[in-house]
Amino acid sequence: MTRKSRVIYTFFIALAAVFVCYTLAARPWLQTGLTALLPQEQRPDVLLQAADKANEAQANGQVVLLAGSAEADKAFQTASDIAALWRKSGLFAAVDSEIMPDLAQVRTEAAQLGLAALPAAERALLMEDAAQYFQIRAQDAANPFATTSPLPLDQDWLGFGRFSLAQAQPQSRLQWDAEHGMLFTEDERGHTWVWLRGRLRGQNSVADAGADLLPLLQQSRALAEKQGVQSLSAGGAVFAAAAKAAAERESRLMGAAGLGLTLALLLWVFRSGRVLALTLPLGAGMLTGLAAVLALFGEVHILTIVIGTSLVGMLVDFPLHWLTPSVFQTASSRRSWQAQAAMRHVLPTFAVSLTVTVAGYALLWFTPLPVLRQTAVFSGFALLGAFGATVWWLPPLFARYHNKSVPFARLANALHPYAGRLKKRLHKRGWLVLLGLLLAGGLWRSDWHDDIRQWVVLPPPLLAEAQQIGVLSGTDFGGQYVVVEAADENALLQQSARVGQVLQPLQAAGKLAAWQSLDQWLATASEQQALQNRLNDLAGQPQAWAAMREIGVPRPAMRRALREAAAQPAISLSDGLKTGLGEAWRPLYLGEAAPGRLAAVVRLSGVRDTAAVQSALSGLSGVHWADKRAHLNELFRHTRNQAAWLKLASYALAWLLLWKVFGAKRGTLVLAVPLAAAVCSVAVLGWLALPVSLFAMFGLLLVSAIGVDYAVYAYAAHESQAARFGGLLLAALTTGISFGLLAFSSTPAVASFGLTVAVGVVFNLLFSAWLLRDNI
Repeated sequence: MTRKSRVIYTFFIALAAVFVCYTLAARPWLQTGLTALLPQEQRPDVLLQAADKANEAQANGQVVLLAGSAEADKAFQTASDIAALWRKSGLFAAVDSEIMPDLAQVRTEAAQLGLAALPAAERALLMEDAAQYFQIRAQDAANPFATTSPLPLDQDWLGFGRFSLAQAQPQSRLQWDAEHGMLFTEDERGHTWVWLRGRLRGQNSVADAGADLLPLLQQSRALAEKQGVQSLSAGGAVFAAAAKAAAERESRLMGAAGLGLTLALLLWVFRSGRVLALTLPLGAGMLTGLAAVLALFGEVHILTIVIGTSLVGMLVDFPLHWLTPSVFQTASSRRSWQAQAAMRHVLPTFAVSLTVTVAGYALLWFTPLPVLRQTAVFSGFALLGAFGATVWWLPPLFARYHNKSVPFARLANALHPYAGRLKKRLHKRGWLVLLGLLLAGGLWRSDWHDDIRQWVVLPPPLLAEAQQIGVLSGTDFGGQYVVVEAADENALLQQSARVGQVLQPLQAAGKLAAWQSLDQWLATASEQQALQNRLNDLAGQPQAWAAMREIGVPRPAMRRALREAAAQPAISLSDGLKTGLGEAWRPLYLGEAAPGRLAAVVRLSGVRDTAAVQSALSGLSGVHWADKRAHLNELFRHTRNQAAWLKLASYALAWLLLWKVFGAKRGTLVLAVPLAAAVCSVAVLGWLALPVSLFAMFGLLLVSAIGVDYAVYAYAAHESQAARFGGLLLAALTTGISFGLLAFSSTPAVASFGLTVAVGVVFNLLFSAWLLRDNI
């Protein structure tokens, strides 16, 4: 507490403030994406990683909006107006609204891809019943209302071009309006929904959208409503922006409410404006915590900020343990409280509890969950910062502080005896049996599981709109998909086709709605060659295409068309995907995800029996089942268990330190407080039917840290029993305020964390009060 150490500490705080201000101004520093919350795998599968990355890039890199109306022209006009608004905003790298294809390019690609992109059903018909195929072709050619080809009739006698545009758009419910050049869908009510897509700028498109996306969508909705048109929107960036806005709002509200209630409580207790100086440790702690996270990670997740604001109560524990005895010294007519002397009294207990708590946080660095590591770093350094401000800044500020008699002292003196009476009552066998049964029942009912849906709550209106867009598009692709691998592109198409053969019976049985794979777009080289051989044979079998002669197609023209198609070079998968017609299929192709391992995704839609699909695919080599939600939940379970083992290791280290300071018996008694509080908190969660998730586990770790602090203070501080009980009670109230507010968070994981800590603080207060004994 020397002047020199105070100057050094102040210098480091000033340095941290400059670093934080520079970082906040110089670069993006706030993480909002869900991927930042995910555990880091020790041995990740590179193929599944590549597929996940491709899926996220597609979902997060674009925003989709639909304008719908019973009047088609009004829907088209509104979509056009919104597209102009989007382009003017500068938020998007490109806005896809009017699609005016280059007809010459489409014709060239349709002719080039005609045979290779022919649907499997048409290939089978040509191979097995060519006469039936050409009969249908002749009818289509003579029918002006049949499916048209982008190629003139004399350039497409075989009719392969009829399927090129449909094949280019795997989402078959989308149609192209030639007059407006826009994609649209019609629902069962006959309403027209016009599609608009904006592709966001930047590599980290979700973060780069920033705070501008939601206001832009609100303007778009207002524009649509003004014209009497409905609007729907979806996209990873939309959900991320909404989650960010909600988290920032919660952080501001809960931080302000927690700070306001805490200060109001302190003003009521101490009856002095000087108590506002206790916000200095709070500010110093928040600053050092944020600086440490930014220095180690380069950015901080919004969830870390939300949880960090809840440390308001905990960061003032040190100054409260130091200052609270002042009101009891007046009440007991003892000598006047002196700031420096009081600090010397509590400094040893501060040092012990700080060492144990920070060591527990340090061990969490070894968990694979980035947000947990961030929160541990934030909390550990925040405690160090608050400790320094308490020790070096507060005593000089309270040098002339005059303690006075306050109602809180009388309240604590009145409540203090009840802790002893409760302890004596619990020693009776009947009460012990009853409480033992309640504890055992709660532990037996506890549900240890994690669900990624508890981490980020999507606003119900946005979720409903995304689901409606899925229905309108005819797709329902979720987090379950298949990744296939092979040594070359042709084998990759064959592998995708094998997956389709396995899935077909499941679709017929209603266990799967549909799937989407690259073999549906392009035939394998062997299939192309077989079809070419068949076409070459058909050139010498005029009876097979007699229907075409009946509508006036010259025999030499048909024979030439068949032989030219048979002589075309095979189209490889990569060449087919490079074309404009293959654009919609590109996201399925992952390329060479690892040396010698080409990979592609098979998207699944409407999976109704996951076990049946997994079982059917399990016998195929080179086929990997991917269920992101189940996989993440398993990673969370592993991380939760790892955090628990690390905490047990921290208990062992804490016992060694407490044994060194207090002796084996007393050290064990002190450590029993946080252990008992954690066990009782789990039992309460069990009775409340709340899962013990990863964040509830982190709450239990914090309960343990608070318990060590309370127990050491109760056992070793050189103050009267009443004064120590008052310090514990006031610390519990301030901590309970901040974490109790967190229990009302709209995010279940955060609410579980706050509730766990709030409940644990009550047990810590109760058990620590039983350790009170006369130390002075």
